[in-house]
Amino acid sequence: MDLITHIAHIKRQRHVTAATIAHLDAELETAVVAAFLAGHTGPEIATAAGLSKQRVYQIRDGTR
Repeated sequence: MDLITHIAHIKRQRHVTAATIAHLDAELETAVVAAFLAGHTGPEIATAAGLSKQRVYQIRDGTR
């Protein structure tokens, strides 16, 4: 594979990966909100998600 083809391949892979991350972020936000609605606490959710308590509350509240 020549360098130009390799560069184009990397760019395509970055695009695919970015789309996958965006999808996973949306799923995580939905799951965080569902966890709050199911009665889980902010600290529980934060630990499970690897996020700060402040961030899970932002997700719940739709801020940021």
